[in-house]
Formats: sequence, C-alpha cells, structure tokens
Amino acid sequence: MQERVKLSTGFFLGSFIGGFTLFILLYILGFVAIAATEEPLPGVLFFLVAILALIYAVVIGAVFVYKMWKAIQDGYARTTPGKACGFLFIPFFNLYWIFQAYWGFAEDYNAYIERHSVSTSKLPSGLFLTYAILHVASAVPYIGILPGIGAFVIYIILVVQICKAVNALPELAPSEQPPVFSAGQM
Repeated sequence: MQERVKLSTGFFLGSFIGGFTLFILLYILGFVAIAATEEPLPGVLFFLVAILALIYAVVIGAVFVYKMWKAIQDGYARTTPGKACGFLFIPFFNLYWIFQAYWGFAEDYNAYIERHSVSTSKLPSGLFLTYAILHVASAVPYIGILPGIGAFVIYIILVVQICKAVNALPELAPSEQPPVFSAGQM
C-alpha cells in the first residue's frame, strides 16, 4: 500500500518565509555593520548566519518538492520524487526543470485525481506555470527583482494549495497500487 503523505502548511510556509526573510534581514545588517564599523568581522558574521538561513530555506524547499511528488506516485507521474527535487540543483538545467517540477506537478496531480476518481479540487496549472516563468525571469540581472517578488508571492500561494491538495488525497487501496516492475521487465 502506498504510504500517505501529509504536508504541514504552517511548517513549510513558516520555514520558507522565515528562512528567506531572515536571510534578507541578516544580509542587509551585514552591509550596515561593515559600513558602520572599521572592522569587517561583525558584517561577515551576519553574512554567515544569513547563508545558514538561506540553506535552511532551500533544504526545506527541496523536502517539500520531494514530498509533493511522492504523494502522486502511482506509476504514471512524469518523474520520481528524487529527480523532481534533485534536478532543481543542476545549474542552467534547473531553468527548464522548474517547469517540470511545479507546472508538471499540477498537471500530473490533476491527472492523478481523475485516474483515481478523487473528488477534490484540481490545482490551477496556470498559476504553477506563472510561478515557473517568474522564477526563471527573476534570474535576469537588474530587472529580476520584480519577477522575483512576484514569484515569492505566488510561491506562498502554491505552498498553501499544494499542502491542501496533497492532504486531500486518500490512501490508495491495494488494487489501485502502481504496477511493480523488476529490472529485467523494463
């Protein structure tokens, strides 16, 4: 029987918002500390703690992507949870993969609930596509801050919707389990 995945909206949203907010705040304080004193050490310490906050937010984001994909693994999903998460860390390829990891998830989730006749709301795939586009556009130097802010706001909405959607999935009965193939059958 497929293990049922539960996602905590408060934990993932709090970790994302808290981690990135703390990163930005400490990063700014690092520059202020360097400008206010002759010593660079206080500023460097702020930068180091800021990096730890960013690492925390990124790791929790990766766990989130892994768990959301794990919830819809029935043999028909376009990717595995490990690939969905791991490929986001490949430089340049991640600009393509963000579309698969998020927009693809919305598409696959909607197909999953149709295949298994789950009576719950579909995910708005257009919003997931918009997030992926804004996320990629935020990498453009100088003007990327505007799409980055938009991506940040939309990501908050997506986290809430993904948590609700995944938590609405029932546990599959053994007859609805994905087919199991051995290495020789593939």
